[in-house]
Amino acid sequence: MTDGNGSAPEYMSGSGYGWPSRTAGFRPGTGIRVAAELTKGRLTGFVALSAMFGHILAAPVPGIDTLITGTGVWLLAAGAAGFNHIQDRQYDRWFARTRHRCLPQNRVSLTTAGCLASGLTMSGLAVLACGLGTHLPWILGVVALVCYNGLYTPLKKTTLLAMWPGVACGMLPPAMGWTAVPPAVCQGTGYQLFGVMLVMGIWQVPHFLILAARQPVHDPGADRFPSFVRMWTKTERFLQILLWVCVYSLGILWFLLNGGMVNPGFSGGLAVLALALPGVMALCYKGGLARPSAGGFTVINLSMFIFMVLGILDRILPVVFQR
Repeated sequence: MTDGNGSAPEYMSGSGYGWPSRTAGFRPGTGIRVAAELTKGRLTGFVALSAMFGHILAAPVPGIDTLITGTGVWLLAAGAAGFNHIQDRQYDRWFARTRHRCLPQNRVSLTTAGCLASGLTMSGLAVLACGLGTHLPWILGVVALVCYNGLYTPLKKTTLLAMWPGVACGMLPPAMGWTAVPPAVCQGTGYQLFGVMLVMGIWQVPHFLILAARQPVHDPGADRFPSFVRMWTKTERFLQILLWVCVYSLGILWFLLNGGMVNPGFSGGLAVLALALPGVMALCYKGGLARPSAGGFTVINLSMFIFMVLGILDRILPVVFQR
C-alpha cells in the first residue's frame, strides 16, 4: 500500500477513503494559520504554563524570570512541534485525523517548516541559556528534545512503547521552571516538584489513550502501524482509560497530601475535582467507546488546566494581598 518510498499512495488522497484533498482550496495569506498548526499552539501553551507553574512553586516571588522561563519553554516546545510535523509528514498521510495537516497537503514547503522549527528551537534554547542565571533549564530542554523528537516521534511508528519517552518529555517542563530558580532562594520542596512532575506524567497516559480511542478502525494506518485500536477491544480501551484516570486522580491527591497547596479552598476544590474525575469520565464514555466523543478529551485537558491554574493562584494571591 505504499508508492515504494514509504509514503501513502495517491489514491488515498481522493474520495475513495472519504478524504478529499484541501490543497485545491488553498489561498495565499494563511501563513499565520499554518504557523499555528505547525507549532501546535494549544499543546505548547500547556507546556509553557506547566513550566511557569514549576517556577512559581519554587520562586520566593513570581517575577520576570517566570515570564522568561515560560517564553523560552514555549519557543522550544513550538520548535519541537514543528520538527514533529516534519518527521511525521509521510506517517500523517495514513490517518484521517492527521492527513489534512499542512505538510501532507503541501500547504507549506519542507524548507519553510524546517526554518521555522529551527528558528524557534534555537530561540528557545537561547532564551533559557542567556535569560536565566542557571544552565539547568536549557540542559533539560535538550533532554526534552531528545525524548520527543529523538525517541517518541520515530519510535511510535514501530512500537506502542514509544508513549513512555513522550510521557518523560512531558514531565520535564515543570522541572525546567523549577531549576530556573537559584537553589539559594528556592522556596519549594522536593515533594512539590516530584508531585507536579508525577501528575503531569500520569495525565499524559489517559490523554494519549483517549486520543487513540477516537481513531477510526478503518484507518489504513491502523493496519500499517502499531495501534491501540487493533490491540484492545472497545471495552478494554474504555477500562484502560478509566484505570489511568483513577491513577491520575490519585496523583493529584498525593500532591495535595504532601503540601502541594496552601490555600484550603484551592486544596479542597482540587480534591473534589480529583475524586469526581473518574465518574465524570465514565459518564463521557457511557456507551463504552461505541461512539468516541470529544467530551472525554475535553474533560481530561480541562482538569489539567484547572490543576495548574489553582496551583499558580495558590502561590500568587498571598503575595498580591501582602502588598
